[in-house]
Amino acid sequence: MTLTHIDQIEHEIAVFVRRAEAARIAFLKYKDFDRSTYLLLQKLDEKGPLGIKALADVFQLDLSTLSRQTASLEAKGYVERKSDAKDARINLLHITAYGRSQLYEVREARQELFGRLLGDWSEEERKIFGEMLAKFNRTTEQYLGSK
Repeated sequence: MTLTHIDQIEHEIAVFVRRAEAARIAFLKYKDFDRSTYLLLQKLDEKGPLGIKALADVFQLDLSTLSRQTASLEAKGYVERKSDAKDARINLLHITAYGRSQLYEVREARQELFGRLLGDWSEEERKIFGEMLAKFNRTTEQYLGSK
């Protein structure tokens, strides 16, 4: 089987992940606002209150992992649990005003950083890069969902 360019892609993704994390630590003051915190709060902000099972499904994580992550968010005051009005047995996670303000601050800082990193790129290059990353993420999600 010929895997044209796969060796380069594999290497570049490994470097990308390492450098993205290094950039987050070096340039963003939110050291305890890790990737999972960012993504979970972003999803709650976008979709509204969700149960842990729904979040686990969205991120393709097991319930124990998501329970630990959401307990951490709750301890930091980023989210709160409230009973579902339709079914009191179900707890929904709601992003708090504090969690939302922290999310927006971090998002702004991240966008500023990526804006600086891609400052010399043309608008077309940024568009293509964004589209290819989105396609890669969809493909990965579909692949993991089929396992």
